Amino acid sequence: MTTQTTKPLVLNIFKPARMTSYDVIRHYKRNLPQDFGKIGHFGTLDPFACGVLMIGIRGAARLNDLIHECLPKTYLAIGKLGVETATGDLTSPLTQADNSLYLKQEIGSFSKEFIQTQLRQKFLGEYMQAPHQYSAAKFMGKKLHEWAREGVEVKKEEVRRFVHSIEVVRYQFPYLSVRVTVSSGTYVRTLFSDMANYLGTIGCLVSLVRESVGHMNSKTALKKKLWPLNKDSSFYERGIPVDEVLPFAHYELKTFETKLFSNGVSLDIKRSSQILDGVLKQNYAWIYAEDKSLLGLAKIEEGQLKPMINYSAGAV
Repeated sequence: MTTQTTKPLVLNIFKPARMTSYDVIRHYKRNLPQDFGKIGHFGTLDPFACGVLMIGIRGAARLNDLIHECLPKTYLAIGKLGVETATGDLTSPLTQADNSLYLKQEIGSFSKEFIQTQLRQKFLGEYMQAPHQYSAAKFMGKKLHEWAREGVEVKKEEVRRFVHSIEVVRYQFPYLSVRVTVSSGTYVRTLFSDMANYLGTIGCLVSLVRESVGHMNSKTALKKKLWPLNKDSSFYERGIPVDEVLPFAHYELKTFETKLFSNGVSLDIKRSSQILDGVLKQNYAWIYAEDKSLLGLAKIEEGQLKPMINYSAGAV
């Protein structure tokens, strides 16, 4: 069974700008005690962007797909209208500029409220989007931005994303600040460019902050000065238990069921006691022993708890 000292944890880290997501992972690999097991982050954050980067240790990294599936992400995007770059942000030279009178006289006179109404009408809900050519999406085992920097343009098919909310925070022409909550996998650079196009011009990002992933937010994220150094085991106290990150339904097993679950046997829900209703998808459930220790994660299907992840053996 998992214990207080070995339970899977998620670290809510604030990634600074001009640092890659793997730079953060590298730091933690070097400075966490050796018992952190496998380590991985839940969603790449571009080097020019800053904000929440969630890291899983001690088996939490196995939840990567569920984190992406269940937890929307909120970003504050500040962009500039009337200019365009290859990367979709100002880390590369301008490739195009809109010098039209329409941009200055019409779009420049739009109110913040008008822009917000227009963007909500167009983009809220399902949204089809292709990965940006300068992104970490992969083609034939290589990231798209690596292909692009070699002069090879790879066009991937559009995929369905979801825009949960749009708020125009500020508009001081030509700068537009937009807060969006989107499904995982949504490229905000592309979304902002699409928004600019819909308004009748072009645009690219000036800055990007990932403010939250689910209820993990940038205000409580660990800034660099608080990152671990010299194998400090007390840092684990800053970790968040996985069952708090993904608040699924909780089921407590009887003693005789514990071994069955640990051996991969599906269990009848009626013979297990639900001790708490979760707030996320109800087709998943955290599984506990009678001593309240976490055994793992199950999928609820056809009236049964089907084991998905087993933490009872301490596997990381």
